[in-house]
Amino acid sequence: MRSFFTDSEGIDTIPLKMVVYLVITGCVLALIAISWNAIVPVKQGYNIEKQLSEASLELISLQRGKARDLSMPFSSEGSICSIELDFPREITYVGFGVDPDPDNDGNVTNSVWNVENNTIIFRYDGGVRKRWLIESENINFCQGVQLDNGNWYPDNTFNMSTMNKGVVIEKPVSGTYVFELVRINGTYTLSHFS
Repeated sequence: MRSFFTDSEGIDTIPLKMVVYLVITGCVLALIAISWNAIVPVKQGYNIEKQLSEASLELISLQRGKARDLSMPFSSEGSICSIELDFPREITYVGFGVDPDPDNDGNVTNSVWNVENNTIIFRYDGGVRKRWLIESENINFCQGVQLDNGNWYPDNTFNMSTMNKGVVIEKPVSGTYVFELVRINGTYTLSHFS
């Protein structure tokens, strides 16, 4: 009768089986890593689209609210919405109602911005730009600045011809962004962030 501790038959196959199992496990882990790298951009794209869809709904709801009259200094606050955005680091900017980089060189300060109401445009580091259409009536975006009295008004370059020039958030695009509905010779969506 053989004893478990004294039986040496097949002892040389155990290390070979271990090597084969380790190689198979390594191949499976490598395939998982490769698949994960292919899945992450798709998941990030889905998350961006989900956030833009929610932002669109907030902005559409805002358009149906009460607008603050900018011509009256003591006018009550207009309807406000908050938009939560948490985009990946690869997003260089997001433009609300404007294409801030029509030549797509990554610099939003070296060219004239194209006003594109009802759009949200974002750009990846690699140069890929995408547009998100907000399906509603005309939405005019305007960059806001907070004055000493705490109220928000269109920025210092404000005049009737450039009011609807859009709002741009540059990298990193992460945080809570507040918009208010205001009125002066038309209705505008004013940002409460610089």
